[in-house]
This record gives sequence, structure tokens and C-alpha cells, in this order.
Amino acid sequence: MKKRRLEPPTRLDEPEPAILPDNQCMNPWNGECRNTDIALFIYHEGRRVPICRRCWEKIASTSIEWSYN
Repeated sequence: MKKRRLEPPTRLDEPEPAILPDNQCMNPWNGECRNTDIALFIYHEGRRVPICRRCWEKIASTSIEWSYN
């Protein structure tokens, strides 16, 4: 049996960040970071958002409760 990976729906009216040149961190909790060392993408308010390694270390060390609606 082949496993399917479930992903949140993407918005077709927005460009896909993964194909944009020079992805910059768009950490929604730090509006000033523009680091290009992207560690991962998260979905925030229905948008796929690149997060740099430094910001992810700070986010991951907090006690934020993650959910998917």
C-alpha cells in the first residue's frame, strides 16, 4: 500500500515561495529577519512561509502549541 502525504491546500493566487529566487526568512513573529539560510517552510494563516535556521531554533525552543485547522 502506497502512503500519501497529506498537505494543507495551497492558494493558487500566490506564487510558490520554493521557486522564487533567494528565499528570505519571513518569520511572522520577527518581521525584520531577512536571512537566506532557510531551514524549513511552515504554513501560517494559509500561506507557505520560509523560516531561517536561526529563527527556527528560537521558535522550536518555545512552548508554542502547533495545530492545523
